[in-house]
Amino acid sequence: MARDENWGTLPLAAAPQIRRSEDSIEIEASGEGDHPNGDLSWHVLFRISPKGIEARSAVRSSRGFLTNRTGLVVLHGLAACRGQEVVVTHADGRSTHAAFPVQISPHQPFMDMAALAHRTARGTAVLIAFEGEVFETEDQRNWTDASYKTYSRPLALPFPYRIGAGEAVEQNVRIAFKAGAAASGTIETQSRIDKAALLPRLEAGLPVVRPVPDQAVAPAIKELSLHAIALEIDPDEPGWADKLAGHLAAIPGNIRLNCRLRGHTDYATVLEAIDRVLSGRKPLGISVWDAAQEAVDHARRLWPDTPIGGGTGAFFTELNRGTLPSRIDYATWTTNPTVHASDDDTLGESIEPLADILATAHAKAPGLDLVVGPLTLGMRFNPNATSPEARRAEAPPDPRQHTVLAASWLLGTIAGFIDAAVKDLIVFEAAGPKGLVQADGLLSPSGHLVSRLAPLAGCKAEIVTWAHEPRARGSSCTRPRAGFSPSRRPVPRQQAWFCRKADGRRRNACILKVSRPARSRRAA
Repeated sequence: MARDENWGTLPLAAAPQIRRSEDSIEIEASGEGDHPNGDLSWHVLFRISPKGIEARSAVRSSRGFLTNRTGLVVLHGLAACRGQEVVVTHADGRSTHAAFPVQISPHQPFMDMAALAHRTARGTAVLIAFEGEVFETEDQRNWTDASYKTYSRPLALPFPYRIGAGEAVEQNVRIAFKAGAAASGTIETQSRIDKAALLPRLEAGLPVVRPVPDQAVAPAIKELSLHAIALEIDPDEPGWADKLAGHLAAIPGNIRLNCRLRGHTDYATVLEAIDRVLSGRKPLGISVWDAAQEAVDHARRLWPDTPIGGGTGAFFTELNRGTLPSRIDYATWTTNPTVHASDDDTLGESIEPLADILATAHAKAPGLDLVVGPLTLGMRFNPNATSPEARRAEAPPDPRQHTVLAASWLLGTIAGFIDAAVKDLIVFEAAGPKGLVQADGLLSPSGHLVSRLAPLAGCKAEIVTWAHEPRARGSSCTRPRAGFSPSRRPVPRQQAWFCRKADGRRRNACILKVSRPARSRRAA
């Protein structure tokens, strides 16, 4: 893995060479490239045998390469490792005992590592040894990855750092296995109801830097049956107050305001400008993202009868690592599945840790309502970038935005966040290349999904899971027919689920099923 100075993942394209012998496989790959942060040439070799796996890497730069992290990483699968005890051997030879976290760890659970030993959930013994650098482990569920990740170099060291001109950096990772008891031959494949709660209200985001919805998309936005439009404000954008006023005039229904306040010492000026633009209009809630306690208190004085939210406009990591202000009505964060990778399977992987994220959020914000979103495919901004410009930069539109795959991810994420405390989910943007409505005014597959689910907000929703598919989530939502007692009348049922495999192939699929039971022959 090679990351630039703003934590962007650089492409390392190569054609691997595969060599097979009687009892082992070697995979060798190399490449080179010029990037804005410097040039890099690299070589990796993997040896796989019954004894284990060995990985060697070597990177060089002829002119110098600025990076936050470049080298080998080891991913520890969530289902295999969650809660398992480990023995960490440190660089000085000491050993300590720990465990893979159950609740999501905000910081590195294992540090200063030369080796790591543990057993998987099925009893396989694993020993991992590291050479060439000191390694540490972080909890990748913070970014919706279904893994723990061991990497170098330690974050306690300064970054970004430079691989100097002519410098070579080499690393070696060796993994040895010893099988445990044989797994049972029986695999449970039936679906089961994991939990039940009311389906959250569905909203869509709309940064005020985007154009006001025009006549081509306005009818389709209405067709979505959204509970509200969440207007996002970045006070660093020129003319943001005038743009907010234009959006308020164009959107007649419910609104929510999400305001970025990270690092703003002039929060009072920003909040009072919002109050003037609102001119008495009452939002469903006002989220003061990444705000200090003083800003929350000021918002409370300005809007004493409006729910005030605290938390972050960035991913769950920032909520988990920070401290929530007091006297807020709800906690909030956003989520996207492509922080560390953007392939299709990564989207499916991001469904698995959502239950752990909810459990950790409950511990972080006990008794508070939760508002999650916007849910987006790409990062809307990068809070960990090392320059102000890079921190505000957003990812370009994902080419999969208006595909069934995006709807599949959205459906799995909605199902994964069904919880008694989750009152609202903000899903994508209302329209545009990152939205639910396409530029021609037609609903995308995600738009069709939302138009079917949004009217069911407040109805009982059951989460459907499959033991053999931890990255699949489904939801069965039921509501009674209008005018009939639900205890005396069959009810319409809408079912939606996210599947990582369909038709026996490894892929993502989105299925929305609507069925109405036969009308009762008895009156009343």
